[in-house]
Amino acid sequence: MKIYMRILLLLLGGLFMVLSNGKFLMAPAAWIFPVLFLFAIEKMSWKKALPVLLVVTAVSNQLSFHNMLPSLDIPMFSYIPAMAGSLYALPFVLQQLSFRKTNSFVATLILPCTYALLDFSNVYFNPFGTFGILGYSQHGFLPVMQVASVVGVTGITFLIMWTASIVYWLRLDNMKAKKRNVAILTTAVLLLIVTLGGLRVVTNANTETVTVSGIHTLDRTDSDVLEIFNLHEQENSDFLQKTEENLEQLIAMTITEAKAGAKIIHHSEGVAVLDETQKADYLDSLREVAKEWGVYIVTVPYVFTEEGSPNENVLYMIEPSGEVAFEHFKYGGNIIEKTVEGDKEIKYVNTDYGRLSGIICWDKDFPSILNQAGEKNVDMLFIPSADWKEISPYHTIVGNFRGVENGANVVTQTVNGMSMISDYKGQTLAQMDHFTTDQWVMRGQVPIEGKETMYAKWGKYFAGYIIIILIISTVYIRFVGRKKMES
Repeated sequence: MKIYMRILLLLLGGLFMVLSNGKFLMAPAAWIFPVLFLFAIEKMSWKKALPVLLVVTAVSNQLSFHNMLPSLDIPMFSYIPAMAGSLYALPFVLQQLSFRKTNSFVATLILPCTYALLDFSNVYFNPFGTFGILGYSQHGFLPVMQVASVVGVTGITFLIMWTASIVYWLRLDNMKAKKRNVAILTTAVLLLIVTLGGLRVVTNANTETVTVSGIHTLDRTDSDVLEIFNLHEQENSDFLQKTEENLEQLIAMTITEAKAGAKIIHHSEGVAVLDETQKADYLDSLREVAKEWGVYIVTVPYVFTEEGSPNENVLYMIEPSGEVAFEHFKYGGNIIEKTVEGDKEIKYVNTDYGRLSGIICWDKDFPSILNQAGEKNVDMLFIPSADWKEISPYHTIVGNFRGVENGANVVTQTVNGMSMISDYKGQTLAQMDHFTTDQWVMRGQVPIEGKETMYAKWGKYFAGYIIIILIISTVYIRFVGRKKMES
């Protein structure tokens, strides 16, 4: 292959990698770029292929997430996408090295195993969460998205990469009959996955629904809102006056939604900014609304505590009786936000509208913790959030995947982002873009029943299965496949 053709394949592969993740999430792009990378480095030595792909994958991932990360005073923080992206060069090089040792079909497992294990490292070890997992690219392709209900979002990554590896393997010097059989079988498996996933999407049980309303009142880019934070440090009386005005508006909107028939009213993250001296009255006011109108209220105030103590970012689930069913402190992103860290226990309450649970925004980026939602058979998961324009709707989509994995219907009310209601199949039932309206209320009908998933039972062990497959494949390539190729 001539040098200009390699460069073209690398550039196209990089372009499709950009489009497969971050702000784009184009489903077809995720299936294309791995094949292009494999062909691009086909005849290159690993000493040349590795640095070239390191640069291409780093730049591609950086462009995918350009301006999506918050601005933080951490050295090199804005270049985390590039550093993470460069790691994904290694699976392609290892795959090509394997093919050079053997043309056995077993060798096709190297790329999907190593790439998926890198995605799993996000799930279990990344303190910032699962940003960048390739499987998120399929959010718009609902039949494939259903794979997450069996093996999680990283299982989708495995499927994409294995398909790419097989496509490349079909051009190797193998028997035509064998290649034909593999091509037919691969096509049949993919069609079966799409068919079964499609059937799951279109098969609707006659499930009762409940009216849910999502509310937020603040715009975090508004100078008056930002002033509230400064006022707490400078002049407490002015701070209290401004927060009281916001609370009055919030309570009035909550009552309006209750009058309109909502049975569950869901506030965004940080819907109220309070001093700790105001928290009891704030909760009492909402408890009275819940009792008077017979509604559940999910609310998340941001509470300034006494100096020297971490502030609180806390969710309260208030029952129609006026009692607080549970409180949940945010556990995701505490390394950055420095608020009280939650105990990472997913709590719930049983109601006439199913089993209800709630987490806060960044929490959803940690599927290894949120697996509890599936284990505890949560029917409806509330994710009050606070985002910014560049990360929307990516961050809301992440929460929808947690619903598919754990069989829960998801309600996300997001200030400065995309609010959305999705069912346990990932279908969008309602949505509201903060930036295209100034009436920040989302209403929708939410199924009161979730769906038990295979992922909730054993999908969390998928990483272990991949490690076993990788070890067996490596041993086979090293000792068995190589001998067959030499003979």
